[in-house]
Amino acid sequence: MGSVSNKNIFKILVATDNHLGYLEKDPVRGKDSYNTFEEVLELGVSEDVDFILLGGDLFHDNKPSRDSILCCMDLLRKYTFGKKAVNFDFISDPAVNFPNLKNPCVNYKDPNLNVAIPVFSIHGNHDDPSGLGQHSPLEMLSSAGLINYFGRVDNLNDVTISPLLMTKGECKLGLYGLSAIKDQRLYRLFRENKVKMLQVKQDKDDWFNILVLHQNRTKHSLTNYIPEEFLDKFIDLVIWGHEHECLIDPVKSSDDAFYIIQPGSSVATSLCAGEAVKKHVAILEVNSQKQMRDISLSDYDLPEIVVSKKIHPIEEFVEEKVKEMIEKSKKQLTEHARQPSKPIIRLRVEYTDESQMFNVLRFGYKFQDTVANPDNIVLFRKFKKALKKDGTNEVDESAMDNVFSADISQVKVEDIVQSYFEDLDNDMHKMRLLSERGLAYAVNQFVEKDYKDAIQLIFDHQVSKAVEHLSNIKNLKESQIEDALEDYRDNRTSEESGGRRNYEKNYSNVSKNDSDSDVCTIEEDNYEIETTSKRGRGGRGSRGGRGSRIARGGGRTSRANAGTSKSKMSSLKFVQNNEEEDEEEITVVSDNRGRIGAKSNTRAYGKGQTSMKSFLDTSRSSTHRKRGAKYDSDSDEDTQ
Repeated sequence: MGSVSNKNIFKILVATDNHLGYLEKDPVRGKDSYNTFEEVLELGVSEDVDFILLGGDLFHDNKPSRDSILCCMDLLRKYTFGKKAVNFDFISDPAVNFPNLKNPCVNYKDPNLNVAIPVFSIHGNHDDPSGLGQHSPLEMLSSAGLINYFGRVDNLNDVTISPLLMTKGECKLGLYGLSAIKDQRLYRLFRENKVKMLQVKQDKDDWFNILVLHQNRTKHSLTNYIPEEFLDKFIDLVIWGHEHECLIDPVKSSDDAFYIIQPGSSVATSLCAGEAVKKHVAILEVNSQKQMRDISLSDYDLPEIVVSKKIHPIEEFVEEKVKEMIEKSKKQLTEHARQPSKPIIRLRVEYTDESQMFNVLRFGYKFQDTVANPDNIVLFRKFKKALKKDGTNEVDESAMDNVFSADISQVKVEDIVQSYFEDLDNDMHKMRLLSERGLAYAVNQFVEKDYKDAIQLIFDHQVSKAVEHLSNIKNLKESQIEDALEDYRDNRTSEESGGRRNYEKNYSNVSKNDSDSDVCTIEEDNYEIETTSKRGRGGRGSRGGRGSRIARGGGRTSRANAGTSKSKMSSLKFVQNNEEEDEEEITVVSDNRGRIGAKSNTRAYGKGQTSMKSFLDTSRSSTHRKRGAKYDSDSDEDTQ
């Protein structure tokens, strides 16, 4: 730093994802989040920082318990209040920076408070606004004068971020805050240029600009993250919250526009590899010459996570590995008064056969006096062979980006599929057998109608037609198969584009009518797919309503379908007529008792059957999931 005076240097303690209240009811680990947060505040006092900057998820819950709120308030009062003078000026309009306060004011300028170290914080996805009035728990702390809560976005159609402007001597600091927003929504807003960061016009090059945000940095899907290149180029430093892995050293963004610091969480909320590394907070020093220095101050020792690629099926082998981890953790004890004495241990065991598994609860009982998490020490996971990275199994990202570069809110899913394959540059990604038209329609039925066998039916049919075509070619050599398939597909594609008449000429129905086998009927000219499973005798179809078939959609008249009483039948049929737009017929369903019915606005019931009875029969269907139902996926880890 050389000749730069301390009067011209901002000294900032940076921390994110404190998750106060995590596992607060656990008798062993319940105080970990509070002890860690207290140590963070102690560091702020001992290092004599100008202010503390928090990057979201101060609380683990957006409705924290009274104990969590009380503990947080006590710690903030204890370490951030006092007679120490605050040596920087807040020059921006507090009414703009803190619009949710009834009396907008930065807390250290409140004459009723003795604030020694101001705390500035955005909210994360865990402590976001909710409930009556849409309040965040940070608003309670802010209203009490304990923190300065900023970065909240109320207009999710047009985001405008105004900076908090501070000066200390000759140093000028602009602090931008963007609290947690659903990643897919924020991605779309950035793409549509609806996120604006206001910049000081006068002497704008003299300002050091910091952006603190709480979003996915890792690409989980096409839009479930925020690309670094979306952020404004005038930003000098981004403090990235939400990601729990500690990457405390500043790194350049992907486009070399700014630096990024990812402090990670101060407490481990999941037992994954990213949280097994040492935890840090940081001291950030910014001077008038726009120099920056990062210093690691505190680390919280955690045992390494062992991932075993080749495992032994004997329980004693795993026990020895756990004991080795415990011994290693003992060497990392620092004798700090608030450091837990029991480590958190996680051993991931990849198995290839269920016989290699054992009771993890019984296993953990052996270590209940030596580890903090005896119930989940061992995590079994099925071993999966990795796909070959030869480019054949990868998605063409450029073609996918072209598909989603425009607004797709009004685009049909089948158009997206066809558009993707039309934009492919790499021949390795192009389909050699299936047609885009058939696949696109099958995807439409899978997504829009929830027909889970639609893609499989199209695939099976097109494969069988290709095999039939190849078998009719005389003297076909193995080296000629790929070329023959390509010619066959090109001819079929040209006939598809030539209209329904050519299409009917090239394709005929395929059916297989065995008493105990599936019946598959596919008419590719108008995309009719029908499957029927016959499973022998049973069912009550002879009494009108029991065997009634009710058409859904378009107000069509339903018709009784007696005469199916001899077999348990499940059927799925959907038709889209190319000649009449929007004409469709959908017939579903039976349960495993052979009773047929479907939910419809039209009514056709047998003797003594009520509309409620028909609805109940339909709701019990095992072959058609009720539309709108949601299912939770199993997870081995706690959420961030």
